[in-house]
Amino acid sequence: MKIKSSNFRPEWGVLAFCAWQSSNLVTGWRHSPFDRLEWLALGIWLAPTLASVGGFLAAGPAGKRGIWLAWLALAACLAGILTDMHFLKHGALALACAAVTPPFRFDIAWLALAVAWMPALGWIVRGVPASGVVGMRLTLATLAALIALAGARTSLRPTQP
Repeated sequence: MKIKSSNFRPEWGVLAFCAWQSSNLVTGWRHSPFDRLEWLALGIWLAPTLASVGGFLAAGPAGKRGIWLAWLALAACLAGILTDMHFLKHGALALACAAVTPPFRFDIAWLALAVAWMPALGWIVRGVPASGVVGMRLTLATLAALIALAGARTSLRPTQP
């Protein structure tokens, strides 16, 4: 079976690899009070990626931007593997998600808010009680989803002549 180059999107392979390398997130979700409900924050943050899989964003594939983000994600993931720094793997997962998501306005802000579901947020705000970190996670993830929704809506509007 011959694969057409127009149908083959290597970004999805990079996403699968980065997700596999970030499987340690599940352990944190079960055992760390700072990472409690992190899975929910990830799900909320992933809304634009899931929408693109479902075909709700009509912008189409990410194109060259997606390829560059996939290369960057792969490099960050390999650096995380070599240095055993999990935050690099988690950042790579965020970049890989952005690589498969069609571009929309404010996608850089959405990508930056990926910290909402990363264990690094608990480390950054380690002086805050665990319940405060959970609230911060969900607030940031919701903000990211709203930014993505607003960006996708304004990107899909037809321009006036």
